[in-house]
Amino acid sequence: MSKANRETRAARKPGMMSLLGPYRIWIVALIALTIFANSLNLFIPKLIAAAIDAATAGNFELATTVLEFAAIAVGIFLLTYLQAIVQTVTSERVARDLRTRLIDKISQQDYAYVEEIGSSSLLTNLTSDVDSIKNFVSQAIASIISSVFLIIGASILMLLIDWQLAAAVLVVVPLIAFTFSFVLKRVRVLFRRSQETIDWLNKVINESISGSSLIRLLNSQIFEYQKFLAANTQARDIGLRIIGMFALMIPAIGFFISLAILVILSFGGHLVISGELSLGNFSAFLNYLTILVFPIIIIGFMSNIIAQASASFGRISKVLLADEPAPTGSLDVELQGNLE
Repeated sequence: MSKANRETRAARKPGMMSLLGPYRIWIVALIALTIFANSLNLFIPKLIAAAIDAATAGNFELATTVLEFAAIAVGIFLLTYLQAIVQTVTSERVARDLRTRLIDKISQQDYAYVEEIGSSSLLTNLTSDVDSIKNFVSQAIASIISSVFLIIGASILMLLIDWQLAAAVLVVVPLIAFTFSFVLKRVRVLFRRSQETIDWLNKVINESISGSSLIRLLNSQIFEYQKFLAANTQARDIGLRIIGMFALMIPAIGFFISLAILVILSFGGHLVISGELSLGNFSAFLNYLTILVFPIIIIGFMSNIIAQASASFGRISKVLLADEPAPTGSLDVELQGNLE
């Protein structure tokens, strides 16, 4: 099968989520633990608000408040601990099975296929690409579910406390989301180039190791060093550009968060002074703002992991969906005669 036909077949590959089919029970358990743990996190600002209002009214009970906080802390610890175990086990199983499938597929191919794809590219498939998908399973799934749940829950609770103040604060959320979208759209391109540079770097290293005797014989160490330096320098430059984009994004997000805090302190302070908002609910608003903004940042960073894993899955799928080598002949009689 020609390279064009293989690429056509790879274009019809299933989505990355198809990898999680055999692990449905683990994924469902991970989702359930994530939702339960974050439900308890959303309840903490309400406890703080109730304690502040009770202290203001003069009927604060220390023992009851401590027991409530202790129960929630223990619940969050246990659920988070179980969540970490489930996502680690699931990601390691996905990586192990994916590497096994890749090795089995490569072992069935002929030498021409390996030469066409390139050993450096296959090495990247087995290492960096599989690790990207493992990171997607171990980090992105739980983080995305947790972030979406926290954003929706915190927004609803803020609206229930005071819809006017919540509406003024929630205006900042689209601005933060737009900043992430603007930056990450450019970072994804750099991540794809980074994976290609890793291929190039692996190729240079592989050639230097396999041809070390010839390199010493021809005294071409300087030439090989220059090839490695070029690949390594490009990898460094791409990494610096990615860091530079994030360095521009973080201060912008910090400005929008400070703007939301300013709205709460000014407008919310006015509501507290006028008696329309209790001091406890004012404190809850500040806590819910932190809960609301942090998941947006997490989603932004997880989108990089998703983009990187998606690119890696596309590269791996080309190997997994490659056609079997055509039979080169058969012999159904026993060889006779001497070899000369």
